[in-house]
Amino acid sequence: MSQNYSNLLTEEGKEFIEELSTALKNRDSIEPIVEEHGITEFQGGSGGREILPLPDSLVKDDSLGEPDSESYFVVKVSGEPLSHNYREIKVWEKACELGWEHESLFAPVHAWDEEEYKWLIMRRVTPISPHRDDIAYLLSGQEFLYDPDAPAQLEERLNELGWTVEDVEMNVGVLDDGVCMMDYGGVDRNNNSIDIPDWMGSEN
Repeated sequence: MSQNYSNLLTEEGKEFIEELSTALKNRDSIEPIVEEHGITEFQGGSGGREILPLPDSLVKDDSLGEPDSESYFVVKVSGEPLSHNYREIKVWEKACELGWEHESLFAPVHAWDEEEYKWLIMRRVTPISPHRDDIAYLLSGQEFLYDPDAPAQLEERLNELGWTVEDVEMNVGVLDDGVCMMDYGGVDRNNNSIDIPDWMGSEN
């Protein structure tokens, strides 16, 4: 069963996410906030959502494991309620209900905004690219693994377990030696589709 560990953030961590969300809502630059915390922005993010490393200093020590990268978590944040965030959270909850065979195919969501779905905190994974010289990752200096077969293999496994998936190619990563989806807003269940609330904005 999934659990929302919303208390994993320090007070400074809560302020950091609130500042990011407010800047995005006001269409202000997040650069001053990012620079203050010495963060290198990831490539990606769309529809008003930014994906950033969450500095370990903003997380309570007892919530941290041994990171495989420079930060243990990433934060996905928007300025408004966002259906992409909502869908990722609901997919994670459903995967946890179905058991480890399903849960292991998705990067874990550890905490989220359960009122407006403006943000979520996810385990950081190492991206996999089907392109040996992936320009986006090379330009950002972000570590990635080259594996042209991993996306199709993961998509096949998800389909076998009753999931549908879009845009799998650039949304696959490695966590604890296992391949998983690191962005799964395009994932759904064949026989139990996720309904987006009418009051929530689209990611488009």
